[in-house]
Amino acid sequence: MDKGKINVMFVTHSDKKGGAEQSLIHLMNHLDASKYRIYLLSPANTSYLHEIKAEYEHFPLRLNSIKKKVGFGYLETVLRIKAFAKNKQIDIIHANGWRAPWYAAPLKYLTDCKLVWHHRDYSQSGMFNRVLPRFFDQVICISQFVANSIRGDNKTVIYNGVDPDSVAPGKNRAFMQDGTLVIGMFGRIVEWKRYHLAIEAAKRLTDSGRRSWKLLIVGDTSVDGSEQYLQEMNGKVAEYGLEHQVVFHGYSDKPLELMKECDLTINFSLNEPFGRVIIESMLAHTPVVVADSGGAPEIVRRAHGGFIVKDGDAEELCSTIARFYDKSVDYEELSNQGYTGVLNNFNMNAIARHVEDAYDLMRAYQAEPVMGVKQ
Repeated sequence: MDKGKINVMFVTHSDKKGGAEQSLIHLMNHLDASKYRIYLLSPANTSYLHEIKAEYEHFPLRLNSIKKKVGFGYLETVLRIKAFAKNKQIDIIHANGWRAPWYAAPLKYLTDCKLVWHHRDYSQSGMFNRVLPRFFDQVICISQFVANSIRGDNKTVIYNGVDPDSVAPGKNRAFMQDGTLVIGMFGRIVEWKRYHLAIEAAKRLTDSGRRSWKLLIVGDTSVDGSEQYLQEMNGKVAEYGLEHQVVFHGYSDKPLELMKECDLTINFSLNEPFGRVIIESMLAHTPVVVADSGGAPEIVRRAHGGFIVKDGDAEELCSTIARFYDKSVDYEELSNQGYTGVLNNFNMNAIARHVEDAYDLMRAYQAEPVMGVKQ
């Protein structure tokens, strides 16, 4: 094998695309192909492989859950990864998300590979925050909020990015076309996303006499979601008599096109590690409203293009939505600010270079890297 290139193996457990997988796809597509040879370990039936435009070799392997027990199956899988890494002369193993690092961690003692954990989640587990990072040469955190949750100085903050070419410029409809305010929420259906607070805010909007609106909830329960939570929300919508205004759209493989149909989007999650849908919304020229929780406010403070609302406050959320409804915001300026801010601060071309810099630093020095923030 020609060792003129650096061999990088990305490891991920998910066969369906969520935010973490979309970020991984963007990274693989934007790494310098003249410098890196790419491998991907993921399940055999991974549904998003067709979106990877970069040249890569697929190693089909399922990483089973280790929440209940760590047994022979886990050890067998680790040894299979070790054998593949040795056979392909892997230089860097890049674990993506929350399950992959548990399989990559033992390779610190079984291979000569450099280990990277792309940390995309928030947890209060001591094992997750204090023990697991010690096994990695570099922990890439997707927000300062995530970085603050883990111990060690082998971490750096590199935000997720957007592909500027992933969506055609311009909106699909004018602001409040036909006099209707279209509000979008995007993501898997799970309690901590707090869709129910947006429903409460929308009811208050109606109670205030502002009745010409639609709330579009785009997502499903297929990836670590909650059917019970979805049923509870449907029940609440029926109780409020809002069945014709709150639409549970389900999963969409083209969320940016739907964002272009919206007048604003809301991310009101509790402790959102980052919020990919926020930067995607701004890329679609659609302003955002986020809760002052987790990593989401970091995006708005850097890119502008939206409002930060008191965490968990449905009344303040309603008041902010009402500003759009009453057209008391400069919508065009807000949309343009967000679009420009995302291109300047979250452009995937620059984000990929930051990751490559982290690779170079890790490979050049045996000492642990100094914590920093890539902007």
